[in-house]
Amino acid sequence: MSRYFDTVNFLVENLVEDKSSFHLESNEKGKSIFIKIIVDETNMGKLIGKNGRIITSIRTLISSIAKKENKIVKIEIKKAG
Repeated sequence: MSRYFDTVNFLVENLVEDKSSFHLESNEKGKSIFIKIIVDETNMGKLIGKNGRIITSIRTLISSIAKKENKIVKIEIKKAG
């Protein structure tokens, strides 16, 4: 696991009510890292935030960390089901 995966996992754990209501998948290809957050519908709003502010902040934070190592990190949210 990459430190980006661990950082996203830490942030999401602290945003959702139930830690078993989500899981992450990661795929790395060269300089690109794709992280998929699969979350149940009840916690989707907490993760996205009002007008998408929370997920945008997470994406910005992870991207700025990755830029120092010339990596590209894409974060996607999917509804479990």
